[in-house]
Amino acid sequence: MSADTILSSSRKRVDGLARGLRVAGQFALASMVLTICYDVVMRYVFRIPTSWSLEINTFMVLFVTLIPAGDVLASDVHLRITFFTDKLQPGKQAVLSRLASVAGCLFCAVMTWKGFEMAWAALKYDERMSSPLGTPMVIPYLFIPIGFGIMFLQYLLAVCMRQHKAGASAPLSEV
Repeated sequence: MSADTILSSSRKRVDGLARGLRVAGQFALASMVLTICYDVVMRYVFRIPTSWSLEINTFMVLFVTLIPAGDVLASDVHLRITFFTDKLQPGKQAVLSRLASVAGCLFCAVMTWKGFEMAWAALKYDERMSSPLGTPMVIPYLFIPIGFGIMFLQYLLAVCMRQHKAGASAPLSEV
């Protein structure tokens, strides 16, 4: 199997997973809108606030932030400030882009590892929220290694593909 085939196959699989997680993030965002609207109506119209809405939506904010992040990274549609980098020569921009990808890869690897440690400890000690709902903390803690894990894979693929293309400075969406 050639390096092109391996990288292309890996890219398709990781992108497919990232797209699936994006859809999950979209569903979570829509669920947040519905549950918050429901809570507002129950609280201010019927004077019967929900006991679960705040807790669920707090975790869904974490979900919406982390789970679709790999797809955002791969699509290269995240927010960025390019005031200084736009002033650099193309060669220096390419070097900075490679360094950013390597740094992102390392950061995401550490966050994935530590996130799994947190989730494992929460599962092992049966950590729960001290609320009437009593959500097991392993659930929101798992969002961290899943989200950062897919970003790690996206960064790793970007680094490998840039290295393989020997000098290409294309953004992640073009790699």
